[in-house]
Amino acid sequence: MFSKIILALGVFAIISILPAAFADSISVNIGESMYDIDYTANGVDVKSASADMDFMSLIFTVEVLDGEGQLEFNFDRDFFDAKLDSVDDGFFVIADGDELSFEETKDDSHRSVVLTIDPGTEEIEIVGSQIAGVSYLIEKAESDAKAAIEAEEQAIVDAETEEAEIISVLEESCGEGTILEDGICVLENQPTPINPTPLLYGIFGAMGIGLAVVLILWGIGKRSNKEIPTESN
Repeated sequence: MFSKIILALGVFAIISILPAAFADSISVNIGESMYDIDYTANGVDVKSASADMDFMSLIFTVEVLDGEGQLEFNFDRDFFDAKLDSVDDGFFVIADGDELSFEETKDDSHRSVVLTIDPGTEEIEIVGSQIAGVSYLIEKAESDAKAAIEAEEQAIVDAETEEAEIISVLEESCGEGTILEDGICVLENQPTPINPTPLLYGIFGAMGIGLAVVLILWGIGKRSNKEIPTESN
C-alpha cells in the first residue's frame, strides 16, 4: 500500500514538472471583422496574432517558455487556406525570418499545422494564398490588369506629349510670316492657289466652237461665190 502511494506521488511529480499542453484560441482583426484561430500550445505562450493581406500570411508573436515548444494551429479553410487554382498548395512557415519545417493534417474543411519551435523564437509567420475570402491570385490578377491599363494610358499620354513637343519644335523653326501646316512651313495667309484646269478647258472649248463657226461660214461663203452655169440657146 505504501509503495503504491509513493508511486502515485512520483507520477504526479513527473506530470507536474512536464509542461502542460492546452487548447486555446486567439483573435485576429481583418478589416472590420474579428476571426478566432484555434491552437494547442505546449511550452509556448502565443501573445498576439495579425494578418498581412499583401502576402496573405498570419503572423503570431510567441514566447517559448522552456526548451523546445510545440504549437498546433487548426485553420478553417473558409478563413485561411493555401490553394493554386482549386488544388491544395503548401503553406510556407517562417520563424524569425528563417524557414521552418512543419507537419500537416487536413480534411475538406480544416488544415492543421504542427510546429516545433526553438527557444528564443519570437515570431511565427504562416503564408498561404487566401485569408477571409480574399485570394492572392485574384488580387494579383486584378492588380496586373490595373497595371496594364495604367501603362497603356501612360503610353498614350507619352505619345501625345512627344507629338506636341515635335510640333512645338517645328513651329519654332518656321521663320517670321510662316506657319506650320501639314508638317511644313508655309506663308501665313497665303492665298489659296487657283486650279487652272477648268479655265483652260473653257478657253479651248471656246476656241473649238469659234473655229467650227469660222469653218462653217467659210464653207457657206465659198459655195455662194461659185459661178452658176447658163444654158446656151
